[in-house]
Amino acid sequence: MKKISLLALAALMMSACCCKDKTVTVNVTNESDLVRKSENVELCLGKLQAALKAGEDAQFVVYNPEGQEIPSQIVSDCKDAKKLLFQVDLDANASAVYSIKVGTPQAYPTQAQTTFMPRRKDDISWENDRSIFRMYGPALATDKTEPLISGGLDIWVKRTPKLVSQQWYQDEFDGKSSYHHDNGEGLDFYSVGKTLGAGGVAPFIDGKLYLVGNNFHTYTILENGPIRTKFRLDYAAYDVAGNPISESRIITLDAGSHLNKVVVLYDNKEDMCIAAGFPFRGFAEKAKTKVDKRGIADCQDIVFNKEAGWIAYGEPNHPENGIIFLGSIMPCGACDMLIAENHVLNCGKAIAGKPFVYYSGGAWSKGGFENIQAWSQYMADYAAKLKQPIKVCTSYCDQQEAACEKESTCEKAPKAACESPCAKTCNK
Repeated sequence: MKKISLLALAALMMSACCCKDKTVTVNVTNESDLVRKSENVELCLGKLQAALKAGEDAQFVVYNPEGQEIPSQIVSDCKDAKKLLFQVDLDANASAVYSIKVGTPQAYPTQAQTTFMPRRKDDISWENDRSIFRMYGPALATDKTEPLISGGLDIWVKRTPKLVSQQWYQDEFDGKSSYHHDNGEGLDFYSVGKTLGAGGVAPFIDGKLYLVGNNFHTYTILENGPIRTKFRLDYAAYDVAGNPISESRIITLDAGSHLNKVVVLYDNKEDMCIAAGFPFRGFAEKAKTKVDKRGIADCQDIVFNKEAGWIAYGEPNHPENGIIFLGSIMPCGACDMLIAENHVLNCGKAIAGKPFVYYSGGAWSKGGFENIQAWSQYMADYAAKLKQPIKVCTSYCDQQEAACEKESTCEKAPKAACESPCAKTCNK
């Protein structure tokens, strides 16, 4: 009996030591010279469950280097593979160790959320701690008083990290106040109309933009906080240079970001040039010249880097409400950047049968960005971070050596898009 008890005790001790109190450690490293705030870490849920010997219904708690619990969220990629998402802060050229255990997480404050608004003519509205966006739905297209068909991206600006859009809508419905006037938190003073708005996208062929033929007809909310919100919009087929083409957009907004990640799925049979853009509101030249070219390089309110794929634009200053700054990024670099079709355009190539990935969004002069220089620096840094993500190494308790791997998702820009950039003549 004594021998059996000793063996049982030894087995119990070995089990406890092996799994280190059933904790997985995650080492994150920033090898760039940029400070990383609210940087995403995504871990394969299946591997995490196996490492912690947890069931499919298990929940997990994430702790920062100081041992404090931080928000996390279970999300799915486009193949329905589940992942555990959390965010980290890292100084330049620094690393930190986070830990994960099986447990019941706290009720975290929601920092990103999408809401369908049938009372506001089928708006789809989404928001994080930095910005508010919306797209127009089917009810607006058939409205008797103000019908509008537009695939443009609307932006509302704010100076508070709180989620406020739903209260703004309600106050508008109740007649208490209008979200078109600054109530101390922010407002909607951006005009979209029949344009691309704050970074919408459209095929751009032979110098012509082909805007969607109707507002989205179906929507699906895929993720809804606390860290990430994600949804899909489907558009009926419309004419693109004589061909009927339908599209879907999967839009993701994470806490801490001024930019949406947009995955566009066209059913095009051939590669085509597309452009993300903003309506061009006016021209302030960098310097007076004898010949007024009025090109994109001559405007002091536009800063861009074609090779890096980013463009930053400052709307004309509103005397009362300030400036809205807009931007977009083509992760593999842009094939062209220009002013055309009354828009500031950032062009890329949609490869037939492949998802097209780009980023777009904006900020406000009263919400943390004083001028176009500050906003363009944000855009440059964002593009650089996309090209040099942080490194993530997970050490599992049932392995003697750390298992380091780079998690990936099928929604990243397809490799072919980087290898075959859009021809320079695509916008002739």
